[in-house]
Amino acid sequence: MVVIGKKEKEEFERELSSFCDEIQQIYQTTKEGNGQKWLMIEMEDYDKKYDDVKKILSIRAS
Repeated sequence: MVVIGKKEKEEFERELSSFCDEIQQIYQTTKEGNGQKWLMIEMEDYDKKYDDVKKILSIRAS
């Protein structure tokens, strides 16, 4: 689970098109509450999704 809050939302949405289709779909279908989206991302293999999650965490940390 990764939370996209008010602080990260603008930067995350700028980068959204660079993420894999699954991450984009999860973001678009997740309802926003209190200015946040709680993204539930299943991690099974080391693939593009794994790299995307690392990038999302980098956005959160900045």
